[in-house]
Amino acid sequence: MNWLGIAAMLYKINVRAGMQYRLNFILSTLLAALVTVSEFLGLVVLLSVFGAIRGWSVWEIGYLYGVLMTAKFLYRAFGSAINNFEPYLVNGTLDQLLLRPMPLLLAVITSRTRMVGGELLQSLTVLVACIWHLLAQGKVTWLVVPETLLIVCTGTVIMFAAGLVTAACGFWITRTEDLSVLTDNATTTACQLPLSLFPQWLRTVLLAVIPFGFINYVPAMHIVRGEWGIWTLGATAGVAGAALLVALGVWSIGVTKYQSTGS
Repeated sequence: MNWLGIAAMLYKINVRAGMQYRLNFILSTLLAALVTVSEFLGLVVLLSVFGAIRGWSVWEIGYLYGVLMTAKFLYRAFGSAINNFEPYLVNGTLDQLLLRPMPLLLAVITSRTRMVGGELLQSLTVLVACIWHLLAQGKVTWLVVPETLLIVCTGTVIMFAAGLVTAACGFWITRTEDLSVLTDNATTTACQLPLSLFPQWLRTVLLAVIPFGFINYVPAMHIVRGEWGIWTLGATAGVAGAALLVALGVWSIGVTKYQSTGS
């Protein structure tokens, strides 16, 4: 069996393990969906008061939100261990994974799976509803569907790359929880709105340092706004590929610096 087959098998085992306590699984899924819905409803209430923000309608901003959160929950589903890597370093869990006869990164990401069914369903519902309304208003064509699928995939890669660099920093600083707040939570919250609303320095950070702006804003300027060219899709794919290569390089260097906890 190749590594991809082994990874698929390990993911299936993790999913089955997570569903052993059925009631807990159902309640946690519903609660997670409710929390995510409440977050989006707060944004809708804000937009209903102002109508539009600098020319961005509620459906266009909802599109940004849907793409961003769908990519985020896909990353959280398959990269949960990377997103919460600190315990692996502090508790010595990484020592056990180093003994497995498989690439360390693959062993890490398949060691834990997070159930995100409720959150993913909610984000997809928002995304589909916004696309439907934009189609009805004639602002987009049916090309929006394959283009959206593309940027959701590239967005997931960008989030994984940012999470991997954050996790790799743990090989030097051990504690990465506070850093993760900056590279994940804060940037995700900011990118729920158009970057044009923010000052230049913050736009630079979200495009050049932590490139979350390429998850939704940059491609959306072409897909739903029609203001930029199709080059934005190529640029988004290029940024995703470059970010992944950089992240893998930082991870490889970090592994060589790892010191066991001795537990």
